[in-house]
Amino acid sequence: MHVAERIHNETLVLMISGRVTFYSRKVFQALVKTARFSGAKHIIFNMQEVTFMDSAALGGLVLAYLNLNEADVAMSVVEPRQPVKTLLEDVNFPSLIPTYPTEEIAFQAIQ
Repeated sequence: MHVAERIHNETLVLMISGRVTFYSRKVFQALVKTARFSGAKHIIFNMQEVTFMDSAALGGLVLAYLNLNEADVAMSVVEPRQPVKTLLEDVNFPSLIPTYPTEEIAFQAIQ
């Protein structure tokens, strides 16, 4: 798993790429902790370059949402591609965490 970040207004965009698995959980947890205390009002996880996600990583996303929500920081996921998109849809993930097809649509929804 690799992560790049950028700030857009009060939104922190985390560009995640590669395989997101049980083995990357420590990095992911540290990423969420840093994001929580970044001062951003909204965190977008851009999943466009994620090639694989296992169930542990899916649970990590849900825990990230709960952790950020507790700190009054909104979270959304954008641009998941197959097969990650199918995994998210199969567990009804978009009903819990806003999921958008593009960053542009996510930014419109945030405002």
